[in-house]
Amino acid sequence: MEGYFMELVLEDAKRWVDKAVAFYVATNKEIALAEFSNPQGGFVKGEQYVYVLDTNGAMLAHPINEKYMGRDFYRLQDLDGKAFIKEIVDTANTRGFGWVGYKWYDPATRKVAPKTIYFEKVDNMIFCSGVYGGDPVSGAHEPAHGVIAFDESPVESVFVPSNPPTGLQMEEETELVLDDVKRWVKKAVTFYKANGNGIGLAEFSSPRGRFVGNGLYIYVLDVNGAMVAHPINEKYVGKDFYRIQDSDGKSFIKTIVDTANDAGSGWVEYKWFNPATKREQLKTVYFEKFDNLIFCSGVYKI
Repeated sequence: MEGYFMELVLEDAKRWVDKAVAFYVATNKEIALAEFSNPQGGFVKGEQYVYVLDTNGAMLAHPINEKYMGRDFYRLQDLDGKAFIKEIVDTANTRGFGWVGYKWYDPATRKVAPKTIYFEKVDNMIFCSGVYGGDPVSGAHEPAHGVIAFDESPVESVFVPSNPPTGLQMEEETELVLDDVKRWVKKAVTFYKANGNGIGLAEFSSPRGRFVGNGLYIYVLDVNGAMVAHPINEKYVGKDFYRIQDSDGKSFIKTIVDTANDAGSGWVEYKWFNPATKREQLKTVYFEKFDNLIFCSGVYKI
């Protein structure tokens, strides 16, 4: 996994930590640590899971190996002699969050592979989640500290590779990308419900708003196909897109509007210019109707 797709996977690790922190804040320490330690819990999916350290490097919660609980991992080293838990703990105690890469056994491939962990400190606990492959991402992935409402952290650079691995791995990776798009739309609907038409549409129209990431954003149509909000091109707002076609002659906005008015939600694929790559690419969009508006977001295949 390289480039934009690897960035998506790393962002997913960060999102798992964000969700774990939100769950902890919404419940309490005892309930949260019990859930994080549950191998059938909501914070385990395949190789992806959340574990929690205290500020000295002792394991407070781990869903894969219960024998880790209570053990001091501060000086644990990988096969290259890197004390990665020390780096996690020291960085979390000084900065509050960060990324660390190390080498570890990958049970899926049964080989030693690079692994990248995102971690964040909250209330003297360090919440961690990681993925195999890639290097830590900086800058764009730094968390916005403060109160988190509706899990609003932006998603960065979401793309689907056109020549990816085949088989089950590709199915799972593609599902991850499309699930992320669907969550993005549902977050927008939740934000709209909580804040109303004026604030909601203003936020969706803002190029610096919380619903814009590199390659991923929300746009909103009315039930007739007119653009109500668009953060990338303000000139689109108010224009009728109902009969607009892609280069293959597909009336994709008509498909979105007709399907949303009939079924309430759905998916559509069409060809469109990708400003990131400066070429036409296939784009997949998820849309959902609420309050006579249609909330849309999509990803390009590369």
